[in-house]
Amino acid sequence: MKNRTIKRNMVLLVLTVLFTLFICGAASAADSSTIGGNGTGSDLNLSIQNSTDSVSQLSPQNNSHVVDPIIGVKVGYEYSSDSINPEITVKDSKGVKINVTKTYDMAFKGYRLSFDYAGAVNGTKFNVSVSAPGYTTQSQMIGVFFNSANATDTNLYGSATFNMKATAAYKLGREVTKKADQLLNFSKADKVLVITTAGLAYLNGTTTEDCLEGILNGSGGKISYGQGNLLTFQSTRTDPLDFCFVVMNGNALTAAFFKNGSLTPAYKGTFSAINQTLWEKTIVPKFGDAAFGYVSLANAWKEGLSTDILRQAAYHGHVCLGTISGQAMISLLLKYYPPGVYGNTGELEATSYRAVSVPGNSDDDAFIYSLDLTSGKRSWVGYETSGSGAADNMVGFIRWNAKSNKGTLIIMAFDEDKVVQKYKNATGLKAYSGIASELKFNAWLINKLEKDPDSLVDILYVFNITAEVHNNLTGGVDSKNVVCDARGLDMDYILGLGLTNLVNQKTATNYATGKLTEAQIKQIGIDAANKAIALFAADGITLEKDDPNLTVFTSAGYVRVNEQVMDMAFDGIYDVLGSRLSRATLLSQHNARFNPLFFQFTLVQNGTYISKTLTYDPETGNFTVKNESTCIIDQVLPYDPPYDVLMAWLWHNHVCGGSSTGYLITDYVYDNFPIGEDEQYSYVSTNDICRDDILSYLLGVSAGSGTYYNQRMESAGSEVGIISIYDSKTKTRRVAILNLTSPKFSGGNSYENYINLYKVLQKHDDWNSPECLAELATIPNLISGPSITRTVDTWVTEEEWQAIISGGSGSLNALEYIKSLPVRTQADLISLLNQNGTHNQNGTQNNNGTAVVEAPDGVQGNSQGTSSSGTGSATGSVGDSGPTVSAATQTEVTTDEGTPSAGSNAYEVSKASPNSEESDLNYALIALGAVLCGGLLVVGFFKGSILGFLRK
Repeated sequence: MKNRTIKRNMVLLVLTVLFTLFICGAASAADSSTIGGNGTGSDLNLSIQNSTDSVSQLSPQNNSHVVDPIIGVKVGYEYSSDSINPEITVKDSKGVKINVTKTYDMAFKGYRLSFDYAGAVNGTKFNVSVSAPGYTTQSQMIGVFFNSANATDTNLYGSATFNMKATAAYKLGREVTKKADQLLNFSKADKVLVITTAGLAYLNGTTTEDCLEGILNGSGGKISYGQGNLLTFQSTRTDPLDFCFVVMNGNALTAAFFKNGSLTPAYKGTFSAINQTLWEKTIVPKFGDAAFGYVSLANAWKEGLSTDILRQAAYHGHVCLGTISGQAMISLLLKYYPPGVYGNTGELEATSYRAVSVPGNSDDDAFIYSLDLTSGKRSWVGYETSGSGAADNMVGFIRWNAKSNKGTLIIMAFDEDKVVQKYKNATGLKAYSGIASELKFNAWLINKLEKDPDSLVDILYVFNITAEVHNNLTGGVDSKNVVCDARGLDMDYILGLGLTNLVNQKTATNYATGKLTEAQIKQIGIDAANKAIALFAADGITLEKDDPNLTVFTSAGYVRVNEQVMDMAFDGIYDVLGSRLSRATLLSQHNARFNPLFFQFTLVQNGTYISKTLTYDPETGNFTVKNESTCIIDQVLPYDPPYDVLMAWLWHNHVCGGSSTGYLITDYVYDNFPIGEDEQYSYVSTNDICRDDILSYLLGVSAGSGTYYNQRMESAGSEVGIISIYDSKTKTRRVAILNLTSPKFSGGNSYENYINLYKVLQKHDDWNSPECLAELATIPNLISGPSITRTVDTWVTEEEWQAIISGGSGSLNALEYIKSLPVRTQADLISLLNQNGTHNQNGTQNNNGTAVVEAPDGVQGNSQGTSSSGTGSATGSVGDSGPTVSAATQTEVTTDEGTPSAGSNAYEVSKASPNSEESDLNYALIALGAVLCGGLLVVGFFKGSILGFLRK
């Protein structure tokens, strides 16, 4: 029976093939065409002549004649709801880019590419590439051919379809958003919030801005940058990709948390009715160390904390008394000591204030973020100076006048005990009796920040100071040189000067709060985009929506206009131009919140950039226009900088030569000091130039978290910083001094040189490997690559670490102090701590003893050092805690959008029985017949319609 069935099927197969050949012969009598493209676009294949006879008949011109190739391109997206205007580029067989005119034809539902090309003949092929945000770029070689149906038509025609595949990161963003929507029902919620580590955290060795793009596109408009409800933690490359979605219904918050790239929620439940048992038994174990960050941010969002402060809190990691008090300090500073002009006009690092403080309390991150007082601009210095009477709840702001060479030092502090007592007096509640009480305390603080910031902060001292005092505190007024070792917030020195305290002479400046609605703020963005379109049109340039070569730089996101945040302008610009942060085409430049609102539109054409800058006038609602750039980050755009270094340059607020080595140090640290789940970086800057903004931003260290210190030493030289890795599991710390020799180039554009170098070094863990050296040899203009070595690499006790971050010990500065310590391995340190009774086998430390070790003179660590104990990897894979998302082609169970359902990897379409040979053969025969007949029907159906489109 089985053999008889097989024979019957074979007969059917032969008949099918004969029938197919018959149809092919009939079609060939009318058209012996050659298909353009690579065979993937069967629905667009052209039926046009390709024989040499028809070429001579239709095109008597010689090969040098300029003809007009026309290529039809249809683009489909893996997620059908995506509506993206793709970038389409055309190159000839030699790789030379061709200028094309791209138009969209509604009837054809595709793009028409028209261009002139000398020497094109029947069958000439062009390389057509299609790219779109969130999707992998695809290329096809597409042949162009004469139209045999019209001998007078000298154009050449080609066609192809591009079925775009989502990147792994974009797919993860879309799928986790879809799953969260299924769990939380976004459409029924009052508001939606997402908090994530995506962006700078890596997936498969690259940044994850595509995850953010997937969240935005998958949320149905519920999440956008303008609404300020996409918050990103300041992440490291090796952080897991975590996503927390929160919906608000009335006063109730419900969250869905997805850990480490999983589509199965680790937690789904309340964020607003948390008792101590739920917190300790469920939320903390599920969320880990970031639990309070997620919960405090979500509750502050519910309480109406402004979106710019929410972003600052996400940068810091959570909302707390220190975060709110730091913002209160800003309010008082602007109220009583409004900004002047610091430095010379046009100076890139000029800021209206500078600051000195003691790292370790959240207030530092508040003013560094919201006043743009970064260390790389020489605007903040801070290390452990509590021995002088300072504390980590204190900060000294310096308002300097470059013309008079004099300034004002304003020292503020917040008194936690006093604020907590005020809260108890007002509410009868304790501030820190559990998670629920702390969230209520935060809500009260947010209200106080808005209505009565003076009640949260004390102004302790106000002194008029000279340049000498300024130099001693900060290490120098000169923006290019360290003129002396910085004292930081040295209260013994400050109070020992005998200066008159002018704190009682302050005068308040009252600011009127604007009354623009969200729609009106969004309209500012719309108007700016339309104004830019008109300005470029006047120069003969048509701006295209979703154009990756158009970048909008803006101070929106940081600045306020009449105390109102300008976030909704983001959505206005996106609606008109399709520009946004996740596409690296709408970039918010770090600014002090009192600076002007501007929009700079920069178009890159043929390796050059054209900029138009619009500055908003809040009095008139109009724009002042300049045909130039004010945010010079645009100078790196022609060279396609990596996303993470571009974000770091934005943090620095400009691009410059001094910042370029910051990325090299960052990459070196990740390659040579990989950290695991229980480890954390700290960094001590020793000579404080622009690069410190880059490396501190990308290493995820900050003053407010007590992981970044700026000592600014005059004698540091090439010893650019001290890297520390703390292992919380073993309670041990590794410390190394980094010594940098910068790369040398023979000429060319400095930014292009460095970006080319970044892209090579990032691919290699060992810069001295034969593979890396061979690739470095191909970089134009490179004379010698960078060299980073370790002057010392050892393990230290916590007492020794405290001496390091306090500026050294005795007559030794921090660098010399580290060099005086013995060289240890981690095992040596653990043995020492156990010997002195300060360390348990499980890694806990006691306070009943300290290690005192005498170091021989001149001892230094070797330049190689030892590996830290963590198992972290710089590749940033999402791990195996749940199903991961892959862009690879698979046979899968699909949802309504044709994408993998949550929790699935790959599934069989049918499950074969033990005797499945006959079944398999039947399926094969049916499939073969369907493919043959279907292909013929498609060619015949589209023959006339495609030619009709292309002749338009």
